[in-house]
Amino acid sequence: MKKRIQVNHLGYMAGMPKNAVCRVTAGVFYLVEASSGISVYAGRLTCPFFDRESGDTVKLADFSDFNVCGSYFIRAGYRRSDVFEISPEPYKYVRQTALDAVFASRCGYDLSSESKRCGGYAHRECHTEQAESHSDTSGGWHTGAGYSKELRSICLTIADMLYSLKLFGESFSDEETALVTDECRWGLEWILKMQDINGGVHEGVFSSEEDNGEIPMPDEHTASYEIGKQTCSAALLFTAAAALGASFFSGKDNSFAKKLRRSAEKSWIAALQTKEYERYCSRLGSTSESGDELDSIESEFMWAMCEMYALTGEESFETMVKEKYILSSFYGFGYSFCGGFAALSYLMNSRTKDRSAEAFIRKRLTDRADRMCIACKSSGYRTARSAGGGYGFGSNFAVLSDCMDFITAYLISGNNDYLEGAADQFGYIFGKNPMGTAYMTGCGEESVHQPYHMMSMALENEPPLSGMVVSGASVERTDQYSKWHIEKGTPPAKCYVDSEHSVSTNEASVHFSAPVIFISAFFDKVGRSALNA
Repeated sequence: MKKRIQVNHLGYMAGMPKNAVCRVTAGVFYLVEASSGISVYAGRLTCPFFDRESGDTVKLADFSDFNVCGSYFIRAGYRRSDVFEISPEPYKYVRQTALDAVFASRCGYDLSSESKRCGGYAHRECHTEQAESHSDTSGGWHTGAGYSKELRSICLTIADMLYSLKLFGESFSDEETALVTDECRWGLEWILKMQDINGGVHEGVFSSEEDNGEIPMPDEHTASYEIGKQTCSAALLFTAAAALGASFFSGKDNSFAKKLRRSAEKSWIAALQTKEYERYCSRLGSTSESGDELDSIESEFMWAMCEMYALTGEESFETMVKEKYILSSFYGFGYSFCGGFAALSYLMNSRTKDRSAEAFIRKRLTDRADRMCIACKSSGYRTARSAGGGYGFGSNFAVLSDCMDFITAYLISGNNDYLEGAADQFGYIFGKNPMGTAYMTGCGEESVHQPYHMMSMALENEPPLSGMVVSGASVERTDQYSKWHIEKGTPPAKCYVDSEHSVSTNEASVHFSAPVIFISAFFDKVGRSALNA
């Protein structure tokens, strides 16, 4: 390992929980001012703790009660950490970087004059040819490592950004608000193109990733697109995102809001005509707390229903929520479970709420957060992964989803344990992890340098596109490169390699990055004064 003291490379927010993970024999740590070398704070390290997920024996250095802004490093015995900042707004830069990465992933948009935001990845309009058998597939974002455009990924990205504005709008400057709003509209306009006249929704457009064995930039990529099939999941995710967008743009652009609302209603009707809806209706209620027992389609139905109720206020949606809330887990902002968005939609809107449903959702959220708190205490690196499925593909996305679960629970309860949990998950992504790696590109020397990301690989002599979160440690090692370079039996949290060939651990995607916008906006609005209240 490069370092034996792992810190959040973004820095720490004054007034918020602050800790570092140490693999040292010392019993005391010192917080040292970087410029003068003077120790300004001393504390005792916790007792040694064996972290099963990483195989490391670690100690925690907690300096939460030190809030003087400046540049510091931690020293324990003969070891020292990298330099980090304590400041009022340590996450503002990374929010803009993540937003720029989403912008640079636009498809069918002339970015050639946008070098300020896109760096060397500014390029001409790309992929103007339409997919076979579909009239218009232009727009959207290149969602994954390559140049395909997946509806699920785009809907999640839209939701992350819209909820960051709806809940934490005070964190954004007027310019930032305009940029995020414009990005949301870009995504919404594309998903509208995925809807057929019958209301059904295609799951995206998909492309082969290489031309003649070479890796091209988007405007040089000539492989054809194929339209994805229509699915119930696509219709439900479309319904939720379009309804959320309609609510947001109402009063800002009423014509666009009405178009989104009509489209959401059509896709909802299309979803009701599927066999998945029949299966959903026939399922008996369950009070199980385990998400493993719940089909992800149920969280999609609940999210769509909650967004439609928030938008329309219609009794039919309110009735469906009251009848079906017991089926839903109300956690997760990720690929398999999106119940967290349903919880935000239901709890944070101004419509009349069923008391039983509201109490149930709140209980589900805090129970989930309590279990994650227990998992964090049993984790040397303070992650909740042992309560959320461990380290499979997309583990970093799962950690960010856990962070958003903590935030949601904090918003409804004010429990500072949940705030600390959120800070720990965010810290893990940016260096406080067994690899000591900031899992977002462009975050310094210890960040990811070789993501599996087509544009970044196309310009092989340039640094990768900044602001892209990669998939992270994966014990599954599904690609051959990872199997060759990560020994079998490696602890799960260390099953990571920073290589463009490691598809299973280093793939980048816009929906991996978008939660950073939501989370950083939360900390800017709420975190600064939360523990001092």
